[in-house]
Amino acid sequence: MFIQHKLTESDDGYELILYLDPMLTEFSEELGRRGRRKREKSLRENAAQYIREKLPDLKIKTIKVMLGTTLIATLAFAGPLTQKAKAAESTVVQSDYQQNAKLVVDGNQVQLSSPAVNRNGTVYVPVRDLANAVGATVWWNAESKTVGINMGETRIAFIIGSDKARVNGIQVSMAPSYIVNGITMVPVRFVAESLGQTVSWCDVTNTIYVGTGKVQTYTVKSGDTLWKIANAHGLSAGTLQAVNGLSGTTIYPGQQLIIKKDAGTSNPAPAPAPAANTVTYQTYTVQPGDTIWDLSIKFGLPQQELLKVNNLTTSSVLSIGQKLTIPVHHIAVKATVSPKHGEYLDWWTEAQYLFPINKVATVTDFKTGRSFKVKRTIGANHADCEPLTASDAAIIKEIWGGSYSWTERAVIVNVDGRKIAASMSSMPHDISYIKDNNFNGHFDIHFKNSTRHNDGKVTEAHQQQIKVAAGLV
Repeated sequence: MFIQHKLTESDDGYELILYLDPMLTEFSEELGRRGRRKREKSLRENAAQYIREKLPDLKIKTIKVMLGTTLIATLAFAGPLTQKAKAAESTVVQSDYQQNAKLVVDGNQVQLSSPAVNRNGTVYVPVRDLANAVGATVWWNAESKTVGINMGETRIAFIIGSDKARVNGIQVSMAPSYIVNGITMVPVRFVAESLGQTVSWCDVTNTIYVGTGKVQTYTVKSGDTLWKIANAHGLSAGTLQAVNGLSGTTIYPGQQLIIKKDAGTSNPAPAPAPAANTVTYQTYTVQPGDTIWDLSIKFGLPQQELLKVNNLTTSSVLSIGQKLTIPVHHIAVKATVSPKHGEYLDWWTEAQYLFPINKVATVTDFKTGRSFKVKRTIGANHADCEPLTASDAAIIKEIWGGSYSWTERAVIVNVDGRKIAASMSSMPHDISYIKDNNFNGHFDIHFKNSTRHNDGKVTEAHQQQIKVAAGLV
């Protein structure tokens, strides 16, 4: 009948507030039909039973019976006070908690309206965020402070702060919910498992994983690498990174990774065969201030291609409102020798469209595995790049043995999840655009069939290193 209580201490005893279970609708309606004396008698009897069971030694001066925020009755009462009961009541305190836990549902990290909280091993998240992520709906009764969650045939209902809930009409225990900044926080495991979801926790990443059966998890073991795990499950390392929100390839023993699979399958579906490269076209209306060069950068195209498609020359003047045809290149994914190697993509027809001017990429030295960020700032025959920061420049110098060099090294260029086989020299030369990176000039990154700027010829040493990065030698 009563789902929770609250005590207020005074000099000569306690005021006890008892909260009726609003889901006992028949009893509530019956109370409303009874006369005042009969109603108070019934409440007093039930209140006395509650006190005998939960507060037997506590001196109660007054009892207030509440249905949500509505006062049903005020009753006079009296009983003894002992330290035992007082101590028991003192346990009603907030537990210590740790914020910024993460919630991942079916492999996708959920953007929360309020930070997830790990309170003594119980993770709390905003109820509506969790419900939306698993496909449930939420209802709220402001008067009774009751929250309801519905999904399919499952119905969950509980009062804010109560340690009880009803799941499909059956009363069960739950970690009490609470409200912070107007947002209702609920225990993830209780709600998710009540809705038929699987739940697991990773201490290493401070992440709680919720799944509907379409995903499985893998616990990282000593000696594991991202490539090894991806291979074992028929996935690319890039996919594994994206699913788990990883910015790099570093993983830790004990870490849980999401492995996306279709429900009911024991083996991953084979990857589709690579499609052919295709080109589609879109129309752009010239705006004030537009130039051919700026538009080529905007759409990631070589300037000459944009001119040719639109029958223009470098001396052509654009008019406001003029319609331009913009090629859109769709570069097919090519198979790689192993997860460690990159796609062997032609510079002229493929790689330059994936790595256009102003694009930031992560470059990984094939031999050492060390990575740094770069930005392509110029270049047509190959990619002229600069370290993104001074830290990136320092890593480059260390990889080349402590000094910048023209020596070619095999590298993997990761652009938007696409890993491309390439070759790089680190010597700074000519023009630079990025300031405060401790790198005076730019360096060269070559791809399959790319050429030198000065004579348009292929550098064989670069092409050999590109094949190393592609696993072809």
